[in-house]
Amino acid sequence: MTQEQFDRIFDEAYIEMYLPRHDPEQTEAEALGAARIAELAAGATVLDCPCGFGRHSIVLAQAGYKVTGADRSQALLDEARRLAVDVQLELVQADYRQLPFEDDSFDAVLNLFTALGYVGKEGDVQALGEFRRVLRPGGRLVVETMHRDRLARIFSPRTWDRLPAGYVLEERAFDQAEGLMRASFIYIRHSGEQFEYPYAIRCYSPSELVEMALAAGFENVECYGGFDGEELTLDARLVLVAG
Repeated sequence: MTQEQFDRIFDEAYIEMYLPRHDPEQTEAEALGAARIAELAAGATVLDCPCGFGRHSIVLAQAGYKVTGADRSQALLDEARRLAVDVQLELVQADYRQLPFEDDSFDAVLNLFTALGYVGKEGDVQALGEFRRVLRPGGRLVVETMHRDRLARIFSPRTWDRLPAGYVLEERAFDQAEGLMRASFIYIRHSGEQFEYPYAIRCYSPSELVEMALAAGFENVECYGGFDGEELTLDARLVLVAG
């Protein structure tokens, strides 16, 4: 996938497609669960990267953590600023492969909602290395993502959702040998406007992600099936904790 395609996915239309499907209770459970499994103390510094339109960042800031949200998309950052009413939150435009932060800046880095896989394995290892660099000694990285084995189990070639402004259809093809899913969002507004957003994402197995985290400089890596340390199964999304 080209950089232009990557950037185009995460523009204003992404907000229209995902914000209406945002579940505040689930978001709160994810954000606070990630803080809990990272063993964060009150007032700890947290990097949420990529932060998207700020749904996890806002919850964490409201809970009293010192939060920096970083994302490549200016459109998503603008929406995060709009939503962060009366919330102390720093928002920074950045590519997670080259973070503009000093070494040892954060007590935890959170990478949630299947945010790896868009920039190739080399790019993802580079991102993991950046997460390791900006973590303080004893800090933890928490990655929450779809893993390849679960995707293979639940894969559907086509789904659609009704949204307030229209409909979104997603068509997918999954190459299990490569672990690569090629897909396209087709977004149709009630006004008749139609947009298509092709993309490809590498969906890693848990063992691949462990190897990548170790290659990026982490020393201890654990895999769970939830934020409370549940056993990882084929039916659970992956929560990886590295330090």
